[in-house]
Amino acid sequence: MQALVERGRHLLPLLFTALFMACQSEAAHVPTPADAQALSRLIKDVQVVNQLVSANAVLATTYHDTALSTVDRALLLSFWAPHLDHERALISYQRRFLNGWQRAGDAEDGTRALVTGLVALAAQVQSDLLIIDQLGRSEPLRAAMNETSADYGVGPGEYDAILRRMALPQTILTLQLGTDALARRLQALRDKNLVTDAGFLELAEQSLAFSASVDASYQKNAPRLVATAITAATDQQLNALASALVTNIAEWLGDTRLRGKGKSLISAEQVTWLQTQLQPGDVLVERRNWYLSNLGLPGFWPHAELYVGTPEELHVALDGDPDVVALYGADGLTGWLKKNVPDVWSRYGAQAEDGEPHRILEAISEGVLFSSMTEATQADYLGAMRPTLTAVEKAEAIAKAFQQIGKPYDFDFDFLTESVLVCSEVVYVSYRPDAGTRKGITLPLTTVMGRLTLPPNDIVRMFDEQLGKPEQQLTFVAFLDGREATASAVVATEADLRASWHRAKWDLSQL
Repeated sequence: MQALVERGRHLLPLLFTALFMACQSEAAHVPTPADAQALSRLIKDVQVVNQLVSANAVLATTYHDTALSTVDRALLLSFWAPHLDHERALISYQRRFLNGWQRAGDAEDGTRALVTGLVALAAQVQSDLLIIDQLGRSEPLRAAMNETSADYGVGPGEYDAILRRMALPQTILTLQLGTDALARRLQALRDKNLVTDAGFLELAEQSLAFSASVDASYQKNAPRLVATAITAATDQQLNALASALVTNIAEWLGDTRLRGKGKSLISAEQVTWLQTQLQPGDVLVERRNWYLSNLGLPGFWPHAELYVGTPEELHVALDGDPDVVALYGADGLTGWLKKNVPDVWSRYGAQAEDGEPHRILEAISEGVLFSSMTEATQADYLGAMRPTLTAVEKAEAIAKAFQQIGKPYDFDFDFLTESVLVCSEVVYVSYRPDAGTRKGITLPLTTVMGRLTLPPNDIVRMFDEQLGKPEQQLTFVAFLDGREATASAVVATEADLRASWHRAKWDLSQL
């Protein structure tokens, strides 16, 4: 294998041109600083997953010829599924920027494209080799990683697919040749010393470091890779799934806020109708197809938010309740918010960027903020549930939610900290029971990527499992269910929403 790489170095100009210009019809893309920033964040998440893989490598020595226990299978999925999600995103960056990088504008644009695509390739190869080295020696682990888990988005034969990809000589050869090309072209960006290139220079340094560590690991595992990959079966469904997922992930990661005007399955008219069904305090779950806004989280539903309504709607819904007046004073909740969080109240009362009033409180990549109905709910799927709480208990939750406005988004998805918040954490913190003072809602936490978190899918699962029982905490309000085939959404039933959490994370029927 090393001899092949060395021959490749001698034939660098010819091989490099063949590897990176084979697809002449593919459009070249020039990465922006936002692309570099999004990729840098993605790589940090990949490194977290890598740490979890190494921390749990003991599984490979624990299981030699026995199947995994239920607990350890869940543990494995908690970092195996995020590994696959992040891998797909990295492959998307390779396809978007590494293919055709030499046609991406001028020489400097080409170098930026090379940096972006190459660091994605290096990070992907490094993390795949780590999985193979740390876990692949155990046949029970390999079997478990090849099993399907629809809610985690894991398809059949995923581990064997990685083996096949890593066994291809062009994988390491592409990385080696790309690294050589980058080293020669990088100085031009350094000489310019442009602020806009700071992110690309950081990525370039990471790429060179990753490539150096990959080489030794690849040589160590090459014989086993080739031997095992030969026997790995090809699964066409997996290939179709992977191809669909990675096509535009890199583009989406730069801005996962909106699918695009006019492209959401839920129509503007349905958003208007939904608004008439909602009350302040309602919990919403949302999905936009093919967006990796919550990499690694299991389940069909990736986003949760709170409906608070307009200031007038909030006043009408809650301020007249005697218990609300007793707790917050004669002016009710809205009066208390004006007095105690005036800056937040001012933001709330202002118009959203689309000119509509704010009605939604949510955490997105920009942080915890207010959004209009169109901004937040014109998606592909939207479920609404209502807490079985009194007016004053909902008022307490909304007051708590208002106090989260302005906090940064928690890209670590860590529920043990509240200085930064993820989407479902806003719902969790706002409705969290306080012994002896407020009832709230008890929401289930689970461990994902080594951290306690609340996948929004679990909110719908809780709604389904508790419905009709004494412990029921949520009731049905509405469900707008997307249909890719007709580019529309339909008004669905309570039963449909109850069943939705069972849907696969990456729904092949939507391909």
